[in-house]
Amino acid sequence: MTTPIDKVLKRMGYKPIALIGEGSFSKVKLATSQKHHHNVAIKIVDREKAEEDFVRKFLPRELEILRLVTHDHIIQVFEFIEVGSRRMCIVMEAAAKDLLQKIHEVNCIPKDQTKTLFSQMVSAVNYLHQINIVHRDLKCENILLTANDQVVKITDFGFGRFVDASERSRTFCGSAAYTPPEVILGKPYDPKKYDVWSLGVVLYVMVTGTTPYDDRNVRQLARLQQKALVYPDNVDVEESCRTFIGTLLQYDPSNRRTIQQLAEDPWLQVSQGQGTSAAD
Repeated sequence: MTTPIDKVLKRMGYKPIALIGEGSFSKVKLATSQKHHHNVAIKIVDREKAEEDFVRKFLPRELEILRLVTHDHIIQVFEFIEVGSRRMCIVMEAAAKDLLQKIHEVNCIPKDQTKTLFSQMVSAVNYLHQINIVHRDLKCENILLTANDQVVKITDFGFGRFVDASERSRTFCGSAAYTPPEVILGKPYDPKKYDVWSLGVVLYVMVTGTTPYDDRNVRQLARLQQKALVYPDNVDVEESCRTFIGTLLQYDPSNRRTIQQLAEDPWLQVSQGQGTSAAD
C-alpha cells in the first residue's frame, strides 16, 4: 500500500520497496534511488509521535551531527527531506545487516575479522572524540556492515551530542547492556569514557556471542559490572584479547583508557590490506 510519504519520496526520486526497521516514532525503509543509482535507506521520523524531549533536544543534535561528520566508517547521509512540520526523512547509504545479525549467523566473529571490524569502529569513534562528539548508544544493532560484511558503518546518533573537553553528562541514555556503571548509578559521567565502555561490550559480544553482564535487573547491574569478567566455557578467547577487553571494561572510568590509547594498542593493529587502522 502506497502511503502519502511514499508519494512525496517518489517525487524526490526515491521509491520505497521494503520496511526494514520500525520504532515507536520512526521507520526505516529501503528504497531505490534515481539520483544515486543504488539502493538507499530512508529513516522517517514522526515528530508528532515522539516525546517532546526528543523533538526539542535529541533530534536537532542528531541532525547537526549527521550534517557535520564525514568518515569511512560512519553512515553516509545523502539528503534531509522535511515533509511539512511533522516528518523528517533522512536518506542514508543502505547496509546489508547489522553486527548483531552477523553474530547470530556465526555465533562469534573469527579473530582476524574481529580485529579488522573493531579497528574500524575505534577509528570512527576516535574521529568523533577528536572533534568532541560522543555517540552514547554504541551497540551491535547500531553498527552496520557493508561490502560482504567487511566494512563497518556506525549509525543512529539519537543520543549523540557535542561536548567540551572536561564536560560531564547526566542523561541516562543508551541500552543497559552497553551502559557503564557510573551511568547506571546516576553519577555525572565522562561521555567519552561511556563510549569506550560500550565498545568493550561490543567486542566481548563479537568474540563470545553473548553480553558480559546480565542486564535483566538494572538495579543489580552495576554490582555485576564490578566483578571480574567471566568468559563462556564453549568459546576460545585468546589471553591478549581478554586483557584488551579488560582495559575497556574498567569499573572506575578514571582507569578506563581513552579512545586514542585504544587506537594505538598493539593488539588492535591489523596487517596491511585488512582494513582501516584504528589510529588513522
